[in-house]
Amino acid sequence: MREGKTKISAYKKELTRIDWRIVKRIMISLYHHNKMKKTHIATKCSLGYDKCRLYLEWMDTIDLIKKEFDEDGFEIVLLTERGRSLYRKKFNGNEIPVLESLY
Repeated sequence: MREGKTKISAYKKELTRIDWRIVKRIMISLYHHNKMKKTHIATKCSLGYDKCRLYLEWMDTIDLIKKEFDEDGFEIVLLTERGRSLYRKKFNGNEIPVLESLY
């Protein structure tokens, strides 16, 4: 290596496996609150911010959520139509016990 240049690692942390209980908690929160900031999602779902961000990135790649910016310039997350459809098909019938544990 030449002097003055440093090697930058391209390490990016990724999920090794998906915990569907976490996906369910995120989807329930987004469904009932419509739009949320990432830190608010992490807090409501009892997740660390880094882990929440990894799940949101994964959910974005499979088109369950989309990210937008609000009028103040903050990034917000909301369910796509595909995400809402999955929620209605898989999670709608039994969200009450999970919601009680979220709040």
